[in-house]
Amino acid sequence: MSLFGKSEEKAAEEQAAEAEAARLQSLPAAELAEAVMPAFGPEGARPGHELNILQVLSWLMSSYPGGTKRLTQLRQPTREAIQALENAGLVIQMGPGGPGARLKATSLGETALAEGTVAKYLKG
Repeated sequence: MSLFGKSEEKAAEEQAAEAEAARLQSLPAAELAEAVMPAFGPEGARPGHELNILQVLSWLMSSYPGGTKRLTQLRQPTREAIQALENAGLVIQMGPGGPGARLKATSLGETALAEGTVAKYLKG
């Protein structure tokens, strides 16, 4: 493949990552929370382990080469989504808060993921 082909491919990957980041940013907090919750499940970022916001963000964009360049723009909406998950009792913060806060699915969160009922809990 020529160098030109590679740069076209890279540009397409960048566009796809940008489009996904824009889509995620446009979601209401509850819908983004529903998209974030699987990061805490068996197919998530670190199954069975606590996660920090960076790990959640990286997992969210892991399907997009170059997606890590978009993490900063997703930080605030993802924090709000995680807050919605906490308020619904699906995720709990472990230890001190702040940027390095560690989070983990609660038993209810694990059940909601397994049953596909996360949205139900986010609606209240």
